[in-house]
Parts: sequence; structure tokens; C-alpha cells
Amino acid sequence: MSHPPNESPGGNFGLQLCDADMRVLDFLAEHGFDASKVPLLPAEDQPRAMALVRQMQVLDVYPADDSDSSLVDATLARIDRWEAASEASMRIQSGRLRNFRLSDFVSVAALILVGVGVLLPIAARIRAQSLSTVCANNMRSLYGGLDNYARDHGGLLPAVASFGNIGSLFSTSPESQPSTHSSQGLPNNNSTPLYLQNTPMAPTQFVFQVPGGVVVIRQGSRDWSGSNHSAHLTQLVALGYTDIHSLQCPACAAGMPCFAYRVPARGQRFVLDTPGRTVVVADSNPMIEARRLGSMPESRVLNSSNHRGSGQNLLFSDGAIEWKTSPILTTSPATAMDNIWLPRDERGREMLDMRSWPSVAADNFVSQ
Repeated sequence: MSHPPNESPGGNFGLQLCDADMRVLDFLAEHGFDASKVPLLPAEDQPRAMALVRQMQVLDVYPADDSDSSLVDATLARIDRWEAASEASMRIQSGRLRNFRLSDFVSVAALILVGVGVLLPIAARIRAQSLSTVCANNMRSLYGGLDNYARDHGGLLPAVASFGNIGSLFSTSPESQPSTHSSQGLPNNNSTPLYLQNTPMAPTQFVFQVPGGVVVIRQGSRDWSGSNHSAHLTQLVALGYTDIHSLQCPACAAGMPCFAYRVPARGQRFVLDTPGRTVVVADSNPMIEARRLGSMPESRVLNSSNHRGSGQNLLFSDGAIEWKTSPILTTSPATAMDNIWLPRDERGREMLDMRSWPSVAADNFVSQ
């Protein structure tokens, strides 16, 4: 059943099964060395198979101790523990409160505070930038209305007393109380938009008469509470040159038209096309807002309240819109300190009272 011993490559001698023995041994291994399966083999392999079965049966006569039951139990218990640990590692379990230590709570709270401290300023900055962008877009739309109005009116900017023959109505001071009509001359009722209700028919801080386009300024109000210079801009809405949203800054707390409008120098043409860069519209004037409240700011370098004092958007006569963090403009050496909130009088002083207006055309002053 075996070949003579051959020398292996390593120099060792051993017995090797022939191909027939290996074929028969594989068959018996597959059938559990069951002698009843031998007839399934070819006739020439059956004697070999019976010989191998008899040799394997010799092993059954050797005595063997029974396996230790404690060893079996310990092995099975260890297998159970391993399987339980494997299943537990695959499940997401919430921690128990009794395992949550105070130090863990303090750490989590600190992380939350740090996150809030970082995210809140970022969110506030993003919101402020968004409001400033919308404000600038509204000014851009407003400039389109101003430009179209100027084209239709010989280059002039809107001033109430420049329309038709109503200039004579403003030769005397207007009524101290707001008109009961909208800016379009309609009685205030449910059909009148809220933003047009109780809007004075004419601005009451400065009253314009524009013979030949030359501005003559007459005082129209006795106190700051009655001033409404920016009401000139509502004529753009009334005449269809723009919509009311163009007169609003979304950051304005009042939620009403709150842009400041240029006040021209006395005796000058109130036109859009000016030789130099001139501020035509800006965010609300904080100096006038303070005067309406009866206070006098200690500092003259204040930013508009529209953007919580961070700065203001300025619309120039050439259509440019710039964000400024200071109301001080540097336009030329002669006006190196031009505060847009204050007019400069004939003596070069920046004064603000009910009879103030710019003394030179180069002085930028916006009011509402």
C-alpha cells in the first residue's frame, strides 16, 4: 500500500501514500470511515478501503478519559461572554445619569458657552452685513428714481415747492400740525398705505422756492420735532419714480422712511449733477435725532443709529454708494473735515440750529 521509503529534500526518511491509497483515504474521510460505504468504491479499490477501515478501528480499543465537565462549562461560558461583549459593542447605548460626573457637566457647559460666545458675534456680524447690503441696494434703487426725476425736470432734484404753481403756497410758514392728507393729496383711510398716512404734504424744516432752479430757503418749523426734510423724497413715490422701500433702511428701528436728504446751499441750484462728489442721500442723521429728543450729543462724530452706530451708507451724486465708519469726509484741502451731519456757516463753523444751512455748495449736509 505504500512505496519504499524515499529521502525527502530535507534529508529525512518517511513513508508516502500512493495515489490509490490517497484516493481511498479521501473517500473514507468524507464518509466518516463507514465500512458500509466501501461498496460504493470501484472493485479494485475496495480491498484497500477495508484495510484502511481495519487500521482506523484499532484506535477505538485504546482507553480515553472522559473530558472534564468543568472545562467544558468554562469554555462555553467564555464563549457566551465573548459573544455578549461583541453584541454590546455594536449597540449605541445612552450613558446613565449616575455615571455622569460633575466634571463632565462642567466641561460640556464650558464647551457650550465657548460655542455660543463664538457663534453669536459671527451671526450678529453676518446679519449686520446683510442689512447694510439691503440698505445699499435700496439706495441704488432710489438713485435710479432721482436720476430719472432729474432727467425729466431739467436736472433738478425733488423739492416740494418746485412742482407746478404751488410754490406760492410756501411763502409763509406751513401748518404746525401734519396734514390729514397723504403725500398724494388723498385723505388718510384704509385704502391709503400705512407708510403714506400722516405724511406732511411738504417738508417743514426747510421750504424751497425754486424760481429758475435757484433755491431760496425759508424756515418752516419752529422746533426739531416738526422737521421733516426727507419728505421731499416721498415725491418720488407719489410720482411713480420709485417705491417706498427705496426710502427705507431695513436696519432702521422705526421701520419708516429714515434716510437723510441733502440740504443745498443757499442760492445754489438744487441739481443732481454737481462738479464734485456730493452726498445726496445717507442714513439717518443722529445729530438731528438727538435734537428731536431735546439732547445735545457731547461728540459730533457720531454714526447713524440705523446701523447701531457701526457706520452709514452714503449715496453720492455720481451714483456711487459707500459704507463709511465715520461721518467725516475728506473731499479737498479746503474741506478736510466735512461732517455730513452738520452744516458749515459763513464763518466756517459747523453749527446746527433751526436756521442752519450750508454756506457753500461744497459743504455736504444731509437732514431728515
